[in-house]
Amino acid sequence: MAEEESNEETGKKKKPLLLIIIAANVLVVGGAAAYFVSKDSGEAKAATAVEGGAEGDGHGAEGDGGSVPASGAGPIVPFDAMVVNLNEPEGARYLKIQIAVQLTNAKMTSVVEESKPIITDHFIRELSDLNFRQTMGNKNKLAIKRRLLKRLNEAVGTDAAVDVHLITFIVQ
Repeated sequence: MAEEESNEETGKKKKPLLLIIIAANVLVVGGAAAYFVSKDSGEAKAATAVEGGAEGDGHGAEGDGGSVPASGAGPIVPFDAMVVNLNEPEGARYLKIQIAVQLTNAKMTSVVEESKPIITDHFIRELSDLNFRQTMGNKNKLAIKRRLLKRLNEAVGTDAAVDVHLITFIVQ
């Protein structure tokens, strides 16, 4: 008889615990679903903004520092990964970066491909001037992209590219 009473008490204790576990799982799954839905809608808004296009210079909204390519931009040409020493007094910091450039049109592909060694040299010299602090944060990465785009167009001698895309960006 004593065993039956202890089993009933244990059964009563298990039900609230089970309900708490189920409720916690529902909250976690619901939160994850809400996050992914809001993330997807944010990406859809960004895609709509790109498709709608910013009028004028082919860049993102004023003041965002972003670089949304002009509609009808040309092909994307990848570059090999580069590792450079950052400009640090100790000399113990490195940047590994891989980029791809979006060209103005398909005609520029052969020009950029032929000039890759020269462009890479310009990129390495530009990146070697950076210090650790200049590589951290989104604003600094956007500034680096603008500087590399400027260097590429200087190396080729014309406005060959409209954007630089960061594929790998590791600071150690």
